[in-house]
Amino acid sequence: MAVRQSIAARIGAILALVAASAAVPAAAQAARVPAVAWSACTESTLAGFDCATYRVPLDYDKPAGPTTTIALARRPADDQAHKLGTIFVNPGGPGGAGRGLVTAAAGIVRPEVLARFDVVGFDPRGIGASDPLQCFATDEQAEALLSRMRTVPITKAEIAETLAANHEYTEGCKRNAGPLLTHMSTLNVAKDLDRLRQAVGDKALTYIGYSYGTMIGATYVNLFPGKVRAVIIDGNVDPDQRANHRLANKFERAGGFEIALAGFFRECDKAGAANCALAGGSKAKFDRLRERFRQGPVTSPTYGVVTIDDLVGFVSGSMYDVASFPETAQVLQILYSELFGGPSALRTAKAPALPPAPSARGGLPDAYGYTSNDAFYAVNCADAPLPRNPKLYPGFANVFEKASPTFGRAEAFGEVGCANWPVVTERWAGPWNKRTANTVLVVNGTYDPATRYDFGVRMSRELGNARLLTLDGFGHTSSYSACVQDWYTRYLLAGQLPPKGTRCAQDLPPFPAA
Repeated sequence: MAVRQSIAARIGAILALVAASAAVPAAAQAARVPAVAWSACTESTLAGFDCATYRVPLDYDKPAGPTTTIALARRPADDQAHKLGTIFVNPGGPGGAGRGLVTAAAGIVRPEVLARFDVVGFDPRGIGASDPLQCFATDEQAEALLSRMRTVPITKAEIAETLAANHEYTEGCKRNAGPLLTHMSTLNVAKDLDRLRQAVGDKALTYIGYSYGTMIGATYVNLFPGKVRAVIIDGNVDPDQRANHRLANKFERAGGFEIALAGFFRECDKAGAANCALAGGSKAKFDRLRERFRQGPVTSPTYGVVTIDDLVGFVSGSMYDVASFPETAQVLQILYSELFGGPSALRTAKAPALPPAPSARGGLPDAYGYTSNDAFYAVNCADAPLPRNPKLYPGFANVFEKASPTFGRAEAFGEVGCANWPVVTERWAGPWNKRTANTVLVVNGTYDPATRYDFGVRMSRELGNARLLTLDGFGHTSSYSACVQDWYTRYLLAGQLPPKGTRCAQDLPPFPAA
């Protein structure tokens, strides 16, 4: 929760607000928030769109104190004469920069929505083109530590080095990042979002948030329940568990990836070898592969040196996109046949690539490229406290791995840097059940790996006024579903909600017939 003031201070603040509201007309109060000053974007990646920066308080408890800037980009509504307002969009993360979403707006909402709304993407505080959070002076300094961290540390030496590097990374953030480090919580991001809403002239918020963006949305609607016009949260966290029981939340996150992978195996075997290269005991094959990689790196004739980190990173990334499933199965079968014999999966002259694990470096051509990685820790460690004794984490990893043999160990060590993070009291931990002016639309897939389906169910129950729309399908956040897009459109334009219990189909099968 936000830092509590003394009762006397709170009463004084309330009385001051009442007096100010009585003395100043509503229009004059709104005018106190400056409008966004848009101009043509100068970056080539945002050519043809509008850009701006906007100043917000660094610390909302000190509104007249230091500020930080938020970078925005806008795709103007096609029919300005009949514009309904602005849709703010957030891609998730935490650490995800949002301005680039305006270039993909046509893939988020349909033309009839784009006609009536400006679409605004924003880089949350500390991220992307906003005033950046920076834990190290150079990329090389960050990379020196990141290279020592294992995604799936197994041996005592790997575990010790991973713990030490995470500790040093956090200490670097504490030394170098400055005052922004302790003001990165989702509580502040939600308050920034309300400033931006006012600054574009909207009386209430229209918002689409994906993945971690659902946490922003859930926080916003509980801070400002009367300012909700239409809020879609897609690929949901469980807000109470994430904020107040983070270790249990991470345990269940690992389980979500296992559920998605089990679904991948079922669909593969059902599709048969003609459509899924790994078919025919696909789970048993993968389990054998994973256990071999746990013993140490493998030199593949096709892919070179492959480690357990590579395997887990590749498979977890593949679970995010159902369109990747056929190629994922082909890569796994190639590795399996190279190690254990059996039919080759090669069906073309060139084997599909085994993509490297996603880089922690952001996509901006900056002198320092690890702002998103730094922000990932800064937000998560502020929002969701974890145990502060790093010696406990190897034990957590063993428990996680027994329940989730592919993804548990990686999830257990994923935020061990929070163990020595500075204590941040400026966070929102609930309540989550404020009754909003309009109903929130909660969208979740049944095989979403990172935000498992029951997180979406819980989100819809924890919020004070929400409706769940279920996508029967795979991938992280909704995709390849005309039915989901239909409801996006009806809800955004007219506030129409799907009937309770509505389920949408996914239009792309996991393994299309050859």
